[in-house]
Amino acid sequence: EPFEPWHLALLALQPEQASMRPFLTLSYGQALKDSGEGYTAFDGPTVIACAGVAHCWPGRAQVWSLMSQSLSEYGALVHRAVVRYLRRCPVRRLELTVDPAHDKAVAWARRLGFTYESTMPAYGPNGETHDMYVRIRKG
Repeated sequence: EPFEPWHLALLALQPEQASMRPFLTLSYGQALKDSGEGYTAFDGPTVIACAGVAHCWPGRAQVWSLMSQSLSEYGALVHRAVVRYLRRCPVRRLELTVDPAHDKAVAWARRLGFTYESTMPAYGPNGETHDMYVRIRKG
């Protein structure tokens, strides 16, 4: 369903993203909502994932995702939903950043058609190094 800022309070983050918890305020959630499309996957009252696209300017956007600790149970469903979204996404340049030590996130970015572009020291909210991956729409 469409992402709402309060969904973040229901999200039990996966361990690899747990350091993000202090930043997941209602105002941060509102900024995500205001930046572009966003979606939340639920199983009953349980939030499985929140994800979306933050538009920077026409033709360029950053993908964001926050995944629950129970993602492994729903990973295939979430993957298929993201693939469907990417097929119809008109944005020319999509960017995403990942912690290079989070092997599953790196592998998923590649399965989704993103390619490594650069390493960005001190990029994360706690000063972590992130890698930038991009997906360029042809045509």
